[in-house]
Amino acid sequence: MKKPTIQRVALTMALTMTMGTVVTGCGSKTEQTVSTTSATQQESVQPESTTEEAAANFGKISVMTYDRGTINSSEGSMTDNRWTRWINENAPFEEVTFIAVPKAEAPQTMSNLFSAGTGPDVVANYEDTLPFVNNGMALEITDEMIDKMPNYKRVLEEYPVIDKLCKVNGKRYTIGKMSNVLPNHTIVIRTDWLDNLGLSMPETTDDLLEICRAFTEDDPDGNGQNDTWGISMTTDTQRILAHMWGFPSPEKYAIIDGELTYQWDKIESWLDYTKKIIDGGYVNPDFMTMKGDDDRADFLNGKIGIYGSGRFSQVNSPLYKDFKTANPDASLDTFALPATEYGAYTAYCNGGPSIVGFINADTDNVDGALAYINWLYDPEVTEYLMYGEEGVYFTKDSEGTHVVVDAAKNEIEFNYASDYSIMKNELFTGSEVAIDVHADDFYNQYLKSSDPIMQEFGDLFYKMTLIANDDQAGDPRKWQQALPVLPTELNIIKSTADPQTNEKLDTLKAALADKNKTAHDAVEEIKQSWYDAGGQKVEDFYREYYKTMGSEALLFEDYFNLKDQPVMTETAQKNSQLAKDGKLTLR
Repeated sequence: MKKPTIQRVALTMALTMTMGTVVTGCGSKTEQTVSTTSATQQESVQPESTTEEAAANFGKISVMTYDRGTINSSEGSMTDNRWTRWINENAPFEEVTFIAVPKAEAPQTMSNLFSAGTGPDVVANYEDTLPFVNNGMALEITDEMIDKMPNYKRVLEEYPVIDKLCKVNGKRYTIGKMSNVLPNHTIVIRTDWLDNLGLSMPETTDDLLEICRAFTEDDPDGNGQNDTWGISMTTDTQRILAHMWGFPSPEKYAIIDGELTYQWDKIESWLDYTKKIIDGGYVNPDFMTMKGDDDRADFLNGKIGIYGSGRFSQVNSPLYKDFKTANPDASLDTFALPATEYGAYTAYCNGGPSIVGFINADTDNVDGALAYINWLYDPEVTEYLMYGEEGVYFTKDSEGTHVVVDAAKNEIEFNYASDYSIMKNELFTGSEVAIDVHADDFYNQYLKSSDPIMQEFGDLFYKMTLIANDDQAGDPRKWQQALPVLPTELNIIKSTADPQTNEKLDTLKAALADKNKTAHDAVEEIKQSWYDAGGQKVEDFYREYYKTMGSEALLFEDYFNLKDQPVMTETAQKNSQLAKDGKLTLR
């Protein structure tokens, strides 16, 4: 495959000057309990810069990748295929060895590798990194190391909130990236049912409760039967409702007057409100034992009026098509979560700053690890690994949107490769060519689709994205990704006594299904259990940390500065208007 001109002379010289001579590190490990195959070198395309000199400097490196079981046998394996070979041909290394970890078993497999001393030099993944930081497996990344990664440093300078997210107890241990904010958990409502009952979209918590009642009791589908429920109530919906009250399960904190505070009042308000919905009979009574596919079936069968789910995210859009196929005359819309006395919040969001991996603390090739990460953050490398070779896997239309050339070809040759670019410069900071970072947002891709149903979904997803980027509402969960690591004694208290992390003490969920237990009694019960186990020590530790760190700590308000209103391309706007005018012909 032809490579882009990514090995710029100036950058190669800068890396060589700052890093000096690098020794071969633990990237040469060959005997692993998981798939580890050295990528075979093929017809290396010589760039205009000194690639061979750079490769000699940076030696060998080992890198983690996921194995999701999606690669076609004709492509090879996740450790040896066209993309690992391309990386070997173009990255400034003598050899890049990939260690494939099964996605479904990633945390345990990674733990086993590190315990055996065979962890990869660079760990690029979406897993919780705190256990590795807490156990000394993640390398502290100093300011001097950041200086050796000019591409990555530009991203940190553009988005300093990433650096806040990547620090634990004031020290930097992880690598982050920035992306556009998009919805994850979303909520949809049957607007045809609203019209049938003469109701409006919910604007207050009382409106929402009344709609749940009406959708259950007032025959919204007009079939003369008592066979509908107002709202879904599996875990996704419970979490969305918790966010409405500013309670981000599993963490339950807010900073009030500069102090981290455990929000028992928000927990009780959420539980009380949710119990009103459940105790009123507005949900499937089997909700406590239902699995995700069960409430999905109810939704597709036209039995649920309000549906909260993570399945409408950008990678799961077929749910909308399935719904429209089963209910061609139905219509769906979305709405912002009603504000409560605690403020306005969004449901779970994707994007913004994210942790995408770390460097093995035991690597013998620190500078090589830094060089590999810096190479991935070159905007041209990022674009190539995200979209493939132009003209082969994608073309760019006049509006800057990457358009797939041959979906069937991509399915075999490209789609399995996304995990090689977990670490990436997704907003193309420092790019020499202006790139519209909204042109590829999923609502634009859907609205520009040739499928009218997907165009219609694009309009709905755009509304979801507007809500996710509301600068008056925030996701109460994301800032808590940077809570400090607890000392061992306090971590034991939290892991054994916190009702959200110990199923035996999960009195909150049990109270949802118990009409005889009030929200107040349930919260008092878990408070007593928490403080009897020493929970006050955990709160005091957190409180002192935030008082000491002040504005240097990651805070809830940091995320408000990241909101970037979505922008439709001209073609997407035209199709959106057609959807509003009812001129899209559904198949």
